[in-house]
Amino acid sequence: MNFKSKRFVIIGAGNGGQSLAGDLILKGVNVQAIYNRGSEKIKPIQEKGGIQLSGPIVNGFAPISLVTSNLEKAIKAGNIFLVAITANAQKDFAKKVAPYVNKSQTFLLIPGYIGSSIAFARALKDAGVQEMPLIGEALSLPYATRLIAPAHAGIKSRKLIFPIAAFPASRNKELYNNIRPAISETILFSNTFEIGFNNPNPISHTVYYLFNLGKVESTEGKIGDFHSWGTPIVDRIKNDLDNERISITRCMGIKAYSYNQLGEMAYKDIHYTPIKQELDKLPPTSYQIPDRFIDEDIPMGLIPLQSFGKLLKIPTPTTDLIIQMANMVRQKDFAKEGTNITNLGLKKMSSEQMINYINF
Repeated sequence: MNFKSKRFVIIGAGNGGQSLAGDLILKGVNVQAIYNRGSEKIKPIQEKGGIQLSGPIVNGFAPISLVTSNLEKAIKAGNIFLVAITANAQKDFAKKVAPYVNKSQTFLLIPGYIGSSIAFARALKDAGVQEMPLIGEALSLPYATRLIAPAHAGIKSRKLIFPIAAFPASRNKELYNNIRPAISETILFSNTFEIGFNNPNPISHTVYYLFNLGKVESTEGKIGDFHSWGTPIVDRIKNDLDNERISITRCMGIKAYSYNQLGEMAYKDIHYTPIKQELDKLPPTSYQIPDRFIDEDIPMGLIPLQSFGKLLKIPTPTTDLIIQMANMVRQKDFAKEGTNITNLGLKKMSSEQMINYINF
């Protein structure tokens, strides 16, 4: 597929989706549409005819021809779909998009957590898809970003790398060739497990959130600089959690990066001050410390980590504690909705068989 034939559609009109759409359009990428399942985030974009971008990284107005909550129209508009929705909404999206899927399409899940691509492919297959599209996932968004106002994104930093991998990894080069011309920071990781197991979000998000509940429940939870919330003890707990992740990742035979290494790779370990927001006009999902720091990162990040730890007989006391705290805070059992080796269809496989499965 040559670059001129690539027609991009952004799935999701939250912080990430609007930032992707606006940035790519201003860079000259052929973005045909942005889709969101609800009309709340779509309506302001429709009224303005596009998305405004502000901040130290990119400024300007990005017009979008198709802004829609009609999934069929969105899918017909493109052939490469950047799926910028929360990881725990990916399977539901797969079920809904299945009637419109064909093998010539590409779906990149942003972000990827442990098993995201596997779960997405299984959901498509269960919904009747016979010939799979190219499926991949990214470590995270290419930016640190939040909405400033409706239809107005503020990118405070562009990441230096945008790691991606395909499922199966034998299609890595094809995925890279589709994404790299649009997002120049794109690099390849070896496979989707290297993406998912190295996603840093569950490490800092969950610990900083749970050990700063007083701030989360105050105004500071809406406007605070999240990365400034570390203290010696809180950071020690974060590092303990990260060390458990690293141990499991290495035992799986996957290259592991520490949280600090990932920060250096993405930002040269510099954290940037949030851009002021018009909070009275924005949904809570755009606050600096949104609920998804628990509601996404626990079931999609720590529950599967715990599951693989049990399989490999690696103790995970810090992971277990953070999950239990989150269950108490939300008054629910995240294990019931989280990813694990059973619902990924991997229960009867050894770690070596799992790696072969995602590679070939």
